[in-house]
Amino acid sequence: MMSFNRQSACVVAAVAALLTACGGGSDSTADTKSVATSAVRSEAATSSPATTLSANQAAFEEFLVSPATGSYLLHWYQVYSGGQPYLVNVYSDSSTLPASPLTAGPQISVQSAPLNITKTLGDPTLLPTRVLKGGKILVVPSKGLVNRTSYVGDDVQVDALADDNTTVAYSAIRSHYETVPLTGTLATSPADFAQFHDPLFGRVGVLDTTASYAPDSKYIKFTKTNLGDRYNAGDCGAATTTANVSPCRTGTTLSAALTAGQRSSSDGVTYYLADGTVRTVDGVQIWVANAPRPKSATLSYTQEFRIYFELGGNVYTGSLIKDGTVLGGSYYVSNPSATVLVDRLTFLPYDIRLNKAAHDSIVAAVKI
Repeated sequence: MMSFNRQSACVVAAVAALLTACGGGSDSTADTKSVATSAVRSEAATSSPATTLSANQAAFEEFLVSPATGSYLLHWYQVYSGGQPYLVNVYSDSSTLPASPLTAGPQISVQSAPLNITKTLGDPTLLPTRVLKGGKILVVPSKGLVNRTSYVGDDVQVDALADDNTTVAYSAIRSHYETVPLTGTLATSPADFAQFHDPLFGRVGVLDTTASYAPDSKYIKFTKTNLGDRYNAGDCGAATTTANVSPCRTGTTLSAALTAGQRSSSDGVTYYLADGTVRTVDGVQIWVANAPRPKSATLSYTQEFRIYFELGGNVYTGSLIKDGTVLGGSYYVSNPSATVLVDRLTFLPYDIRLNKAAHDSIVAAVKI
């Protein structure tokens, strides 16, 4: 059995009883080059502020800044058993901004509570993201996520805050915005929109595709790029939801653990010291694999690299998403006859948000 969780624009995979961290979109870096690059971006934005919105920023604000009624994201969790997909839950959340970052500076937004948009499926169980940064593990809640938004050049920078609502855990740049109207029936939805929401549109009986979109229904399509190296932390043993992730090895060193070999069941690889390089970030030794994790493990367009790190006398696992990596948004079934699950899927390099009219049209059409 495999499970897919479309959560916070990330596709997360878990295999049977193995629990691993799958990243989906940024901040702590392994060398001064990435730090300097991030600093230059921020400095450039503050030293010569723009006086008008770029096309990207105008598209972003259309859904978010008052009097707009919110930018909506659809999520789902499904399992594959016997080669067949089964939806476990489908829900949405949204956010708004109190003012424009152009005129009022960086703006704080809080993601709404999840809304179950089905009649028969259960409510979601939301799990946090854990990130190694500043020599410690930060927790980023999935429920009530707090973001800080600012403008950098023509683009939009979104910083996800840790559960102290102050510390930036990771960041992404949003660019290449397109605003697309939704008209007619759901059956005539644009291909990129339907593919992004494939578990809803690609399956008979989930949506009433003869239903029509409400007037002024729209979606925005954009690219998210990771800003700064992001070191995700995850459980190697028992599942946890706090900063105290479960270790792979206790009372040992990173070098000793990787010399002996560390098995990753989700990656299907036993990693050895020679399979990667060791770097020190914020006083923490981190081993980074030379080769990216297999798509069968991440089930996402986002390229990740397996990491192991030493903290407090224990060795932990996680994944690195490098600075500049395009963050995947979703997937669709493009080759249903393939025998291997990952070969059935095409992973998408863009993200999508809906305005309220489009969101409400989808919700009204849900049949399950």
